[in-house]
Amino acid sequence: MARISRKNGANNQEIDTGKDIFRTAIYLRLSVEDNGKKDADSLENQRELLLSYVAARPYLELVEMYEDNGFTGTDFERPDFQRMMEDVQKGKINCIVVKDLSRLGRNYVEAGNYLEKVFPFLNIRFIAVNDNYDSASLTSGEQLGATLKNVVNDIYAKDISRKSGSALKMKRVKGEYIGNYAPYGYLKDPTDKNHLIIDPEAAPIVEEIFMMRSEGLGVGTIIRILNEKGYPSPGRLRYERGIITNNNKKGKDLLWNRHVLTDMLYNIAYIGHLAQGKSSSCLHKGIPFHWTDPSEWDIAENTHEPIVRMELWEQVQKVNQSLSKAAKSTQGKYSNLPKRENPYGDLLRCADCGRVIKQVRSYSKSKKRGTQSYYTYKCSGFVELGEASCPKRSIRAADLDTAMLETIRKQMEIFLDTQRVLHQLIALEKEKIKRDIPSSQLQKLQAEIAKKRNMTASLYTDYRDGVLSQDEYLYAKETYQAELEQMEREERELRSMREKAASVSEGERKWVKLIDRYYHAKNLTKDMVKAFVKEIKLCDDNSISIEFRYMNEFEELLQECERIRREVA
Repeated sequence: MARISRKNGANNQEIDTGKDIFRTAIYLRLSVEDNGKKDADSLENQRELLLSYVAARPYLELVEMYEDNGFTGTDFERPDFQRMMEDVQKGKINCIVVKDLSRLGRNYVEAGNYLEKVFPFLNIRFIAVNDNYDSASLTSGEQLGATLKNVVNDIYAKDISRKSGSALKMKRVKGEYIGNYAPYGYLKDPTDKNHLIIDPEAAPIVEEIFMMRSEGLGVGTIIRILNEKGYPSPGRLRYERGIITNNNKKGKDLLWNRHVLTDMLYNIAYIGHLAQGKSSSCLHKGIPFHWTDPSEWDIAENTHEPIVRMELWEQVQKVNQSLSKAAKSTQGKYSNLPKRENPYGDLLRCADCGRVIKQVRSYSKSKKRGTQSYYTYKCSGFVELGEASCPKRSIRAADLDTAMLETIRKQMEIFLDTQRVLHQLIALEKEKIKRDIPSSQLQKLQAEIAKKRNMTASLYTDYRDGVLSQDEYLYAKETYQAELEQMEREERELRSMREKAASVSEGERKWVKLIDRYYHAKNLTKDMVKAFVKEIKLCDDNSISIEFRYMNEFEELLQECERIRREVA
C-alpha cells in the first residue's frame, strides 16, 4: 500500500492505510429541521451506515461515537463536535468518519478551514463515506471536488434559509403550529402536523399545575409536588415516547425544573392561542440566533382547543404578576449588606447527584442587631427539584470555611512533617555514603573507565597493524566491553546515590511554594482553594470529602522516605 506523506501534519507523520491502526471517531449530526424524521439522514441511518463502514475496515478502530441531534450545520457550536475536537487534541482520536461532507458542516469557510488546515495540522484522517472523500489518499481532483461540495452545501443552506424563512413566517401568521414538538399537554394532529390536539395523558397534569398556581403556590413548591407525584416532565415524556434529543438524554431521570414550569405558566397555547417566532436567525442575512422581543412574536388566536379555561388562566396571570411584583420589590432591599465571594465555584459538588453546590444567601432579623445576612451551601438539585432529585443537605458557609481551612492546614503540616523526616533520612544517607564509600572512589572509578575506553579503542589499531589476530581482537573487545559495562553500572549507582541525597523533587518544590504562600493565612480564599483542591464533595450527612492536587507528588515523597529508610537501616 502506498504511503501518503502528510507534510502539513503537526508531527510530519505519515499515514499508511495498510499498516497503521487509526483511533476512529464516528460523527453524526441531524439538523433542527430534520430532528425526529425517519429519512436517509436520520441518526439511525447515519449510525448504521458508518458502523458498517468501520467494521469492514480492520485498520479503523472505533473509539467513540459523537452525536449532535437537532443542531444546524451552519456553525460549529455543537456540544458533541466540540467534545470530539477536545478528544482529538488529547490524542484520543486520529481519524474522523462522517456520512458526507454536509454532516461536518454547511458553512463553506469553516468547513474548508477544518478540511484544509485544522485536520491536516492535527494529523487527522478525515473520511466522508458517501462523498468518497478520504484525506489519506486524496488526489488534487478529489480535493477540488470537496471544495465545490462545500460551496454547494453553503449555498444550499443559505437558499433554504431564504425560502423557509418566508414560508415559516406565513405559516405562523396563519396560525399553523411549526414547532418540532407539541407543547406539553398537546399532540400534533395525525392528519395535520400543523394543528394541535389535546393529549389525554398530559392535559390533566397541565390543569393541575394551573390550579396549584391559582392557589398562590410558588414555582419551587409546584416542582416538588410534580416530582414527588412522579408526573413525567416534558423531556421525560418525549423520551418515553421514543423522541430522543440532545436535551433529554437523561430519560427517566429528567425532572421538572423552574425554567420549564415558568414557561408553561405564561404560554397562551393553553387557552387555544399560538405565540410563535420567539427566537429568530437568518443565515442568508448573517443574523445569528437570538431571542426576540414579545412585540415581534407572531400571535394567532383560537387555533386549537384550550386546556385551561379563561377564568383559571386569568387568575394564574394575576398570581404571576403579584409574585413577580413582590420579588422585584425585594430587589436591592438588602444591597447595603456585605456580600460574600464564593471561594469554591464548581469545585464543590453533591456527592450523590454530582451537581454544583450553590451558595445561598439568607437573612435574619433581631431588635439588637437588625437585619443580617448569612450564607449556606445547598445542593442545586434539591433547591430546584426537591428530594425527588437529591436528598436534602446544606452546610453553613462559615462551618465549611473553617473545616476547609483546618483540613488544608493539616495537609500542609503533614507535608512539613514528611519533609522533615525526608531531610533527616537524607542526612543519614549522606553519612552512610561517607562511611561506606570513600570520597575518592567515584573519581577513581571514573579514571578506570576512561582508561578502559582507551584500551578498547586501541584494540582495533593493533588488529589493523597485525599485532592481534581476528579471534584475539574479538575476544579482547568482548572482554573489555563487559568490564566497561560493569564499571559504568557502578558509576551510575554511585552518582545516583549522590544526586538523590542532594536533590529536591519537583513535587516537593510545588508544596514548598504553596506552603510559603498560604501557611499563615487566617482566612480561606478562592486562590487558596484553587491552589490546593481538585474537588470537594458534600455528603448527605454534611461531611465533606476533599481531593487534593499534587497528591501523586506527595506520594512520591513518601516513597522516597521509605526507600532511604530501607537503605540506611
